[in-house]
Amino acid sequence: MTKKRLLFITFILSCTAHSWGQEVKADAEIRSRGEYRDGFQQPLLKTEDAAYVNNLRTKLNLSYKGEDIKAKLTLLDSRIYGKTAVANTGNSLGVLEAWGEYAFTPQFSLALGRQGLEYDDKRLFSYNNWSNTPGAHDLLLLKYATEGLTVHLGSAYNNTGDSLKLPITPYTLAYKTLNFLWASKTFGKIAASAVWVNEGFEGGNVGSVSHFYRNTIGANIWLSDKKSPTTFNVNGYYQFGKDNKDKELNAYLLSAKVQQKLAAQWAAQIGGDLFSGSKTDIAASKNNTFNKLYGTNHAFNGSIEYWRNVPAQGLVDFYLGATFKRSRFSANLTYHNFSTQKEFEKGKGKGIGSEIDLTIDYTINSRLALQGGWSTYLANDGTDILKKQVNTDTRFPHWAYVQLTFKPVFFSK
Repeated sequence: MTKKRLLFITFILSCTAHSWGQEVKADAEIRSRGEYRDGFQQPLLKTEDAAYVNNLRTKLNLSYKGEDIKAKLTLLDSRIYGKTAVANTGNSLGVLEAWGEYAFTPQFSLALGRQGLEYDDKRLFSYNNWSNTPGAHDLLLLKYATEGLTVHLGSAYNNTGDSLKLPITPYTLAYKTLNFLWASKTFGKIAASAVWVNEGFEGGNVGSVSHFYRNTIGANIWLSDKKSPTTFNVNGYYQFGKDNKDKELNAYLLSAKVQQKLAAQWAAQIGGDLFSGSKTDIAASKNNTFNKLYGTNHAFNGSIEYWRNVPAQGLVDFYLGATFKRSRFSANLTYHNFSTQKEFEKGKGKGIGSEIDLTIDYTINSRLALQGGWSTYLANDGTDILKKQVNTDTRFPHWAYVQLTFKPVFFSK
């Protein structure tokens, strides 16, 4: 497309949006991250060498907002530098989000299509923006919103292909069905939310498909007063029914976090997460380990991601940290102490090491941001047992990254 044609299309869109009172926007996010991985997610043996990896994630966003209709299309391309040849595009461009929303009234609307979901502190549903391949769901979403109250009801039904009859093989790519109800309400300076999530899974064999359901219920409470020097968030979730392997499920998650502003630029945080776990001698048909569903993996329980998946024995994470913010610069230093909720081996205790995370952000301007970080893990015998590295020599684990994010706006009206 020539430059003159592009300018002409932009002019037509601008005139149309202005005359119809509509909002049209085309923007992008071009994010490049380089990582030094010397024990990221898993300690390396002393005979192994650290890796340095550069990745590039590109998102193109097209959004539309009219009097009663909204729509969004997000295209995503994710690649490792050098994985594709110089003369090869890689053909990895795909649809991350594609949805339309119609407002029946100012309070009530319906959205349909592929959508990213994000609620509360991102425990159960998150875009997972840190990942180079963030997540989205194919679903119908009913929304109701008034001053102080928001309610969302979502529903999804998945197939592996375009079928003419009921498939005789189980659907195993993710959940077969998803239904959830989320509500949030403010009570003065306090806000609270409640959620119920029901996932349907399929198992069995060809011609004999079985169905089982996992339920998660929970609530969040937090301080919504932005002027207060103290903020807090507490939440709890309970899981029951059957897990995705058709095991009887009985699990929970408890979490609390408090942040105290110490000065104009300093704040301190302290908190803890408790994920229930299963005993080593639990019956094969039962499961007491909490599943994080579709929440973010990187934002909780350590940036080096040793426990991005909760161990079968559960996880306890006590942490404390300090944050410094000044103008466009911020830095956070956090210490984590990890243990399992149940013993992973008789007589070995529950401790599985600790971690130190440092994250630095600098906003250059509204279209360009720089971020960097460093993490190290202080492993112990418990770490070696859960990571299956007993009686092996491993390198001192640490990980670092630098990330540059461009956010150009091509058109906005």
